[in-house]
Amino acid sequence: MSSLHEHPDVDCEVLADIMGPSLDSPGAKPPPPPTRAARILRIGDRLITASDTLLERWLPRELNPLAQLGQAVNAMLLLAVASGVLLLIWYSPSVVLAWSSLADLGPRSLGGIMRSVHRYASDLLMLLVLVHAGRTFFARKFADARWLAWVSGIGLLGLVWFIGWTGYWLVWDERAQLLALDTIRMIDVLPVFGEPMLRLFALDRTVPSLLFFVVFFLHMVLPLGIAGGLCFHLARLSRTKLLPDWRLSLWLGGAVVVAALLYPATNAALAQMAVKPAGLSMDWWYLWPLEISARLSGGGIWLATFLAATGLMTVPWWLARRRPRPIFQVTVNVSRCFSCTLCSHDCPFGAITMVPRTDGKPFPSEARIDPDRCIGCGVCSGACDTQAIGMAWFDAMRVTHELEQFVLAAVARGEAPALAFVCAQSDGGWELFDEVAWQTRLPGYTVRPIPCSGWIEPKLIERVINKGAVAVLIVGCGSSEAFCKEGNQWMPARLSGAREPAFRPNRADPGKVAHMNFDPLRPHLLTEAAARLREQQPAPAVPSRSKTGAWLVGALLTAVTMAAVLWVSDAPFLNPAPAEPEFVFTFRANGDWLSGEAVALPDPANDTRPVHMRTALPAKRTRMPVVVRMAIDGQKQEHSFAPKGFKSDGSSAGDLRVPLEPGLHHIVVSVATSADPLAKLLTWSGEIEAQPRRYTVLSYEAAHGFQLEP
Repeated sequence: MSSLHEHPDVDCEVLADIMGPSLDSPGAKPPPPPTRAARILRIGDRLITASDTLLERWLPRELNPLAQLGQAVNAMLLLAVASGVLLLIWYSPSVVLAWSSLADLGPRSLGGIMRSVHRYASDLLMLLVLVHAGRTFFARKFADARWLAWVSGIGLLGLVWFIGWTGYWLVWDERAQLLALDTIRMIDVLPVFGEPMLRLFALDRTVPSLLFFVVFFLHMVLPLGIAGGLCFHLARLSRTKLLPDWRLSLWLGGAVVVAALLYPATNAALAQMAVKPAGLSMDWWYLWPLEISARLSGGGIWLATFLAATGLMTVPWWLARRRPRPIFQVTVNVSRCFSCTLCSHDCPFGAITMVPRTDGKPFPSEARIDPDRCIGCGVCSGACDTQAIGMAWFDAMRVTHELEQFVLAAVARGEAPALAFVCAQSDGGWELFDEVAWQTRLPGYTVRPIPCSGWIEPKLIERVINKGAVAVLIVGCGSSEAFCKEGNQWMPARLSGAREPAFRPNRADPGKVAHMNFDPLRPHLLTEAAARLREQQPAPAVPSRSKTGAWLVGALLTAVTMAAVLWVSDAPFLNPAPAEPEFVFTFRANGDWLSGEAVALPDPANDTRPVHMRTALPAKRTRMPVVVRMAIDGQKQEHSFAPKGFKSDGSSAGDLRVPLEPGLHHIVVSVATSADPLAKLLTWSGEIEAQPRRYTVLSYEAAHGFQLEP
């Protein structure tokens, strides 16, 4: 055993009493529940826990993906990044060549397989992220000190989605066309560019290559931001494991490769800006916003995005309750602390540090609580043999005294008392703990809820057994991602002597104590085990898991999961844009200068400016708006476009879209750049044939004049 964990093999309560008295413990009521809507959240938590226990009938916890969701996300992230980097061998980041560079890959060539692995690893990554977020939400792991993990996690979820969104730009197929148009409509709402960007996406030849490269750059660089986000996400956890068991990593990676071979990823049709895509398949893992954004304006998209992001980010404030920290966090009675450091080692959240001694006693350090990290799980109480640390509302010394008195009274009445300590998180939290149901489930036992199975200190078990208890059963929650993270690990280790403070068989009969995690799908197993413990009957031999059964269950689970991933990745999508044809006029023109008064020149004798700057300029150098008049089959309309720039001295640019009925239409378009009614207009007229799901685009540039696009 490490020297850090060594402590005197004496009755630590006697030692602590010599060091100092215990703090007064009023035995306050449990603190209010950490979240609102706890009953609803408990339903989701129970479903996930039931899935946990069902899987672990055949799979060890090391291979249970639900037990390693965060680590599995990281494994898929690494696979997606590695395959994306290798894909650059074949991919050309150009708006002209991007589509063909991917379409020309054979579906089962090395490049084609790498492209499919990149896509499906990204899709499985998103599935795992969503399940991880859902599990965290239903388990109420966002309240109090856990707000940072939740907020950073939502930020990472948004970042992963945005990276996938930019990735679909880079294919430049019909999917990319739709998301590019929606993205540009959002950008045009912002006062960023001097002219509407949407007009550049009316024609294939005007799609800006520079913008395409910017998207490519973001897609390559933003994954680095995930590493920074993970630092915040994991900052308040102890003993963080970044990757899952290597066997699970290989299994997930192999599943993605098999999916890439059986169902290769393909391009949609090449993007054509003059065509409205009708039905196509779409990766709903990343492109689902198209179902909403296609029906909204640019401002509406921003509003929906803001409301969704704000609602998710602020869950720790509008769904969690505000609880004063002293009522649920642990406190330290320094006078009873003898610097064993066990509490700091066992705390799952790194909330305890050892600092220099402040009371003058001959010990090098004392425990100190970081209130920004403590969630009040009580695991540190189980690590402290002197009961120097704990929660005021569930003080270990007071509870121990009450239990001793209860056992002594029961023995005096001729009874054989048996105690069952049940983790309150098995029922969704202290406020929802159903003592009647648990009493029915554990007949012959006196049931006591506890904050976490790790709250139990072995000395408490020794004392109640010595007072006459015939059995002590400790029931941990069945979740593989326990609310208190490590309580279910430390308790069995303490009972077996593998972790200090250890249960001492020379002080109490180890045959009278047992630890068991609750299986909500098979509650009878707990009832039977409790009965055997009370009657001192040996537990039946636990049958070893069948390796064949584990392989079959793992293969079935993988097949179902990947089938769901592939279906969502290539599900049908109907473009909500109306099928009616549209006439599009896109232009950029300079309005005439408006005259302005000249600035008075200073006295030449006192003019210190360079010679080339000694001229009078108009006081108001602005351009007039450009007026566009349009007549379609005799129906006239007029639009005015103000010049761009802070001083209104730039070009006027615009993009007009008019729905048409299919068939022939006579159109006249004129552009007026002067306020003089006698000035010559720039005019185009002609007939067009409007076709369903197509744009007929007329463009105007001063250098090229009017051009009717084919």
